[in-house]
Amino acid sequence: MQPIHPESGLPVLTEEDFEGLKQFWIEYELDYDAVHAELQEYAVSMPGIGELMAKIPRAEQESNQRHSRHLMREALVEGRWENYVQNARTQGAVYAQMGLEFAVWFDLTSAFQRLLMPRVAARHAADSARLCRIYLASSLFVNIVLGLIGSEYLRTKDELSRRQQRAILELSTPVLQVRERMLILPIIGVIDSNRARQLTESLLHAIRANRAKVVVMDITGVPAVDSKVANHLVQTVEAGRLMGAAVVVTGLSADVAQALVTLGLDLSKLHTVGDLQGGIEEAERLLGYRVTQVDREERGTL
Repeated sequence: MQPIHPESGLPVLTEEDFEGLKQFWIEYELDYDAVHAELQEYAVSMPGIGELMAKIPRAEQESNQRHSRHLMREALVEGRWENYVQNARTQGAVYAQMGLEFAVWFDLTSAFQRLLMPRVAARHAADSARLCRIYLASSLFVNIVLGLIGSEYLRTKDELSRRQQRAILELSTPVLQVRERMLILPIIGVIDSNRARQLTESLLHAIRANRAKVVVMDITGVPAVDSKVANHLVQTVEAGRLMGAAVVVTGLSADVAQALVTLGLDLSKLHTVGDLQGGIEEAERLLGYRVTQVDREERGTL
């Protein structure tokens, strides 16, 4: 694989590489229209690419092809790779966003060589040295293209994966506003260190966004915690306090409570209530709401 300069992002080419690529372009241009037509026919039959091409108007396809041809000549003949590199990276990002497998593009570039080289070989059957140079240059070009598209494809895939993971985490730890200045954070399932960090971030953002004064953190659905997670929960409570919100923890199971005590953490800052209903009532008290009990006869007359 041809190396890419880490700062400029451009291919690193020797003078011999550059001359070989110019000869390659001369040969390719002779067969450009025929190779492109056959390559397009092949692409239509490929899963993913075929469906994509069917949605693009013919005029737009022809315009894109003319632009691609211009950028390719600019890179191979004039040595100006900037626009071609940017176009290749854009393609890689688009393929990743559309969910196309990278193997599809790899197959397409391999087909390009299979269609072009027999034509070149027929013209230069008596000149094996020239044929070898052109073949090596074509392989170099394909490696450059695959490297450019592949690196952006993988980078985009990685970014999409991180976004999906963040979305899943946000959905798994929703912060709900149930009353003005009051939030509820119901936590269900196993908490690892990554989820605990995300939980804290979501809570602090919600406190700021909603100007919350009280948060009820319900951990009824948490089966167990280890020392790191327990310490993180205590830190979350403290972080909420620093943001100006009191955190009421509800739903401590006997096992979790015993684990917290056994771990020797400073629990003096934890404000705990038995269940979620009690936690909401305590939160309302902290907000200054007056909770009164209405007897059945009185409710029946309403």
